[in-house]
Formats: sequence, structure tokens, C-alpha cells
Amino acid sequence: MDNKLTQFMFEGIGISRYKKYLDLASLRHRLVSSNVANASTPGYRSQEIDFQKEFARATSQSEHLEGMVTDGKHMPLGAHKDRVPKISQTKASGGDMNSVDIDKEIAHLAQNELNYTISARLLQRKFDALRKAITSK
Repeated sequence: MDNKLTQFMFEGIGISRYKKYLDLASLRHRLVSSNVANASTPGYRSQEIDFQKEFARATSQSEHLEGMVTDGKHMPLGAHKDRVPKISQTKASGGDMNSVDIDKEIAHLAQNELNYTISARLLQRKFDALRKAITSK
């Protein structure tokens, strides 16, 4: 009973979706920060994830099939929600030292920070509403 109540309280109001969103935004922040830090490193390839695609997969909204995991030692395949996000690398073009476009990376960093902050505030409001529902008489 406790498990179903917990599942209803947290899954029903979307808290797990916010958690997945914040986890992906955190990963993207680390990737973009790494790109900025290596802007002058020769041969460095910028890294990125397709945020919308990975979020859809993590929340089981993908149009692709997910592999079935029948044992804890199996690796999740396809669009499985537990699969590690796919990180793509951009090759350097022409005579460039690396593939980092610092202006683009700073814009990605600002956009990602804004998305993360908004999502964290919305999650905070969900918990505030839950706290209010529990403590009100």
C-alpha cells in the first residue's frame, strides 16, 4: 500500500519527470562547460546531446522500441529509459584547431541554465503544494 501511495503522490504529479529533466540538464551543463574549458585545446571535439530526444526517451515518450531487460546484468538497448544518453561529438572543420564555437557554447550554457532554473523552481512548487496539502486542515 505504501508503495502505491508513494507512486501516486510522486509519479502522479510528475516529480519523476522533473528529476529526469534536471539530470539531463545537469549532464548537458557538464558537456557544454567541458567544451568551453577546452576551447583552445588542439584536436578537441565539442560534445553535445540531443536534449529533447533524450528527454523523450527517458520519459518513455519515444517512438522507438526499447529493449527488454530481463536480468539486472543486461545492458539497456534502444530507447530504454535507463540507457545512458548518447553524446555526439562534432568534428573540426578545415584548418580549425578544434570544433568548439565559443559563442555557440556560451549561448547553450545560458539557455541550459535558464531551463534548469525554471525546472527546479517548478519542482519546488510541486513540493510546496504537496507540503501544503499534507499540513492543511
